[in-house]
Amino acid sequence: MKTRRRNALHELNLLNERFKGEVTNDKGVPVLVVDSSIGSGQINIVNLENGLMAMEFDLSLNKDFELPMDKPDNDTVFMFYCLKGNCFHKFSGHEIVTKLEELQTGVVFDDNEHNTKLIFKRDEHVIFNCLRVDMKEYQKGAEEAELDTVVSLLNSYDKEIMGRLHVGKINLEIGELIKQLEDAKYADSISSLTYFNGVCHMIMAKQIEQFEEDLEKGLKPATTLLKKELQMISELTDYINNYPEAEHSINSISEKSGLSPSKLQLGFKFMHDATLGEYIRLVRLDKAEELIRTTDLNISQVVYSIGFTSRSYFCKIFKKRYNCSPKSYKKRANKTALEKEKKAA
Repeated sequence: MKTRRRNALHELNLLNERFKGEVTNDKGVPVLVVDSSIGSGQINIVNLENGLMAMEFDLSLNKDFELPMDKPDNDTVFMFYCLKGNCFHKFSGHEIVTKLEELQTGVVFDDNEHNTKLIFKRDEHVIFNCLRVDMKEYQKGAEEAELDTVVSLLNSYDKEIMGRLHVGKINLEIGELIKQLEDAKYADSISSLTYFNGVCHMIMAKQIEQFEEDLEKGLKPATTLLKKELQMISELTDYINNYPEAEHSINSISEKSGLSPSKLQLGFKFMHDATLGEYIRLVRLDKAEELIRTTDLNISQVVYSIGFTSRSYFCKIFKKRYNCSPKSYKKRANKTALEKEKKAA
């Protein structure tokens, strides 16, 4: 227990190098009170076993404040939750800033090139909670059942495609669990610490549960692309829309744009909730539908005029999207157009 308190005190002293406040005792527990020159509030830390640490920031600052998050190891995961107000996230050396709204969750994967910074805006009361997971330490001490769920899911997350910051949906249940941690600062018995350790694991389990659900449902992740790279994705989108018949491939578009294949996939997933290949296919299908409906081109002419090379493949994906074959769709479109002409006459 004393070791955990010493570790929490060490973390608070590290934070105090930036807040320039005072680490004091609140009911025998170390608490960082921020310096009045930057605002008011305090920071509490509960150090738990197995590389798991809970932090609470309760702040009202009078100026914008950027806080680099120290981490014990390069392989670190942060699980965020805004209980009150809004907080912002960015990676050191990167331009993209992402907003985490009140009652919203976030999962962040740090490594050598991605070091988390929290940004607190001036004149806003923020209560922000963070679970920091040192993956190496956590894997050493976690139960086998936890390893099967938490660690396997985090390790299976494709950070190159999905991005290193995942912003989740609003979650009230996690907020209620976090409120139960309030007294953890004052736990002075093994039974109390065991109870609040359990609450922290419940919070993490809920975060993981939602994280998994978001991924299964395809919730759009936050992007780590720079503004100029997103602008390039927008330009490529226009290019594909205007020239669906061109022989688009991930290599040719990568060469044209100067973006790597992984950044292309990340950008299209972020902007269109589809991979590059899926987006090209959707654009061609939309153009095909328009040509079938509005021109006298036969199906084969439509297929080859928009960049498809297989009529049978085209008919298969067209039917899947429009619930009928291209031929039936054209007959229906011709019938509708004829009826409109009769009414107009």
